Parts: sequence; structure tokens; C-alpha cells
Amino acid sequence: MIRRRFLARLLLPAVAGLSTLALAACGVEGSSGVSSPPGRGEIRAPREFSGIAWLDTEPRPFAAGSGEEPQEVFLVCHDTRDNDAERDLPRLSIVRTPVDPDGIIVHELDVDFPSVPNDLESIARVPHRKEALLVESNADGDDPDPTIYLARWDEELNVEIAGSTPWPETPEPLVNVEATAVATVHGRNYFVYAERAQGSDTTNINMTRLTIRESGRITFGKKWTSVSFTADQPPGARPASGLDIDAKGNLYISSAYDPGDLGPFDSAVYRAATIRPGGPLGARLHPVRPAQKLARSSGLKVEGVGLVDGALPIFIGDDDEDYGGLLRQLRVSEPSSRPWASAVTGGDADQARGPGLQ
Repeated sequence: MIRRRFLARLLLPAVAGLSTLALAACGVEGSSGVSSPPGRGEIRAPREFSGIAWLDTEPRPFAAGSGEEPQEVFLVCHDTRDNDAERDLPRLSIVRTPVDPDGIIVHELDVDFPSVPNDLESIARVPHRKEALLVESNADGDDPDPTIYLARWDEELNVEIAGSTPWPETPEPLVNVEATAVATVHGRNYFVYAERAQGSDTTNINMTRLTIRESGRITFGKKWTSVSFTADQPPGARPASGLDIDAKGNLYISSAYDPGDLGPFDSAVYRAATIRPGGPLGARLHPVRPAQKLARSSGLKVEGVGLVDGALPIFIGDDDEDYGGLLRQLRVSEPSSRPWASAVTGGDADQARGPGLQ
């Protein structure tokens, strides 16, 4: 696996003028293949982030004992298509939070896949395991055989593809999925997804059993349970563009407005549902009514929601199309470390205070 490292705010030379806009994000060569000399100039954003999953927390380099915040490390997928223009572009990157004013640090990964991924839109981290599902969206039906890949990594964060499977039979037609997650309830894994539902403010959150074997084989249950989720903001948004689940069973969903490659974009993040033990599957979905809006991100198209080790803080990954990608820590609307504590009652309050699902 080859890693190409660059800083999100890498400087490109001013002497090249407007032609610098066509330079590669790594800042090494222009589109003509001519090497660019070092110097001040244009700033190139990293490629768009269509899904994120937390991997690890690392001490900040050269800061031992300084009391500074550690670095959070995320696996990021890019919604690269299987076509002549994009086929050879990386599908995955490792992104670290900043240690200095140069910004986030991005390592593009060269990972061998059993087939060419087409439109990876989400990553679903498997709790307590160094594994994640990399999920093709189906791209509005443009992909005749959408695939879900199993990624694994070691202590040095070397990523490999350990297995793959077609999408399972779903409780509603598979159209375009940008929001997936995995929850663990009493030792059993569950796959959760929601259609992005372009043109509607409501989507269904769907859940079924998930089994991942050491061989890399992935299997899904035949039975599903579902609840609806409505995003009242932003107006005209796709209700589900990203998803993650905390260790208490709270589901966090991003909703994103996307009018085109140049925006203007708009997003919100909600606590939309909870997962609790029980029911025929061994776990049940319960909607939060009304969904609790935690943050609004005007100007950004949030397509990834990532919790740190199954708990707050929440990080968001942005796919701002021609503007590139962003990774940011989210400020939620409640000052408490548990933003839902003052907004839930009864069973939801018990769930928030409970010992968790693991």
C-alpha cells in the first residue's frame, strides 16, 4: 500500500498563475506533468470527503507532556466513479486533525480492491474491531451491482480489503445511499442505512443483523426493522447524507442541501433515533420525535458523521464538490457533554443514562 502525503493547505507556486488551479492536490506535478518549483502561491484543497470513520487517537508529534490535544485519525472515502476520468484515482485516505496552522494532514491510500469501486459514499466502522464497511451508494441506479467492501487495518493503520459482498436485498428499492453505520448490541452486530431520498424531507432508517467472519465473509439478515426520519432543515435537503451511532445507541444523521458543484451548500446534524435491545432481531429502532437538531452548517455539504471511539465529540466530513473536502469538529447546540440530556424523556432518557449496548 502506497501512501501519498500532503497538507490540506499546501502552497502552490504563484508564478504559474491560473494554471496552478489544475495542479494535483499533492502539489508535485501539474496536469502537463511539468514539476513545479517550491514557493508561495495558490492553495489547493484536498479532494472531497464523502464518508468518514474514526480510527484512532494519537499523541501529537513533538508534544509529549505539553498538555495539547492529541490527533484524531479518520479513514475517509472519496466518491470516485468507475469511468475513464476517475478510475485510477484513490478511493481512500487517512486524515489527521491539525497540529499546526498548515491544517489537516491527508495520506491518500493506494489499496488493492477485488473490483473497481464506484461511488463509495459512506464508511461504517464496526465497534471494537479494526474493521469498517466501505459502501457503494448505487448512484441513482447507475451501478448494476453495488458492492460493500470490508476494510481492515493493523496497529500501523495499514489498510487492506479483506472481503466484499453485493448489497443485500433491502426493504425498499435501493436508489442512492450515503448514510450507513454498524451498531453492536449485546455482542451482535447490526447494519443500519438510510436512503438519501433526494426530493423528499423524509427517509427511512433501516436495520438488520450483520455477521462478519474472520475469513472476510459478510452476511446480512433477512428481516429488517425501520423507522422514519424527517429533516425540517435545511429546506430542500437530502434527509440522510451521513450517519454514525454512539455506544449508547444514539443515531446521528446529517442532512445536506446540494444545488450543484458550486453550491451554495447547507447542512444540519440531528440525533434522529435510538437503538435498544429487544424485539425479533435482538435490537429495536426508536425514533426521536421530533428529531433533535444539534448543529447547522450553512455553506457546507456534510456527507460524513464520525464519533470519536463511539462517543462525543462529533466530527463532520464535507464533500463540497469543486470546493474540495473538509474535516471539522462539530459544535453541538447544547453545552452539556451529552447534548440530548435535556431534550429526552422516559425511555430515551433511560437509554442516554444507561450502561450502553456493548
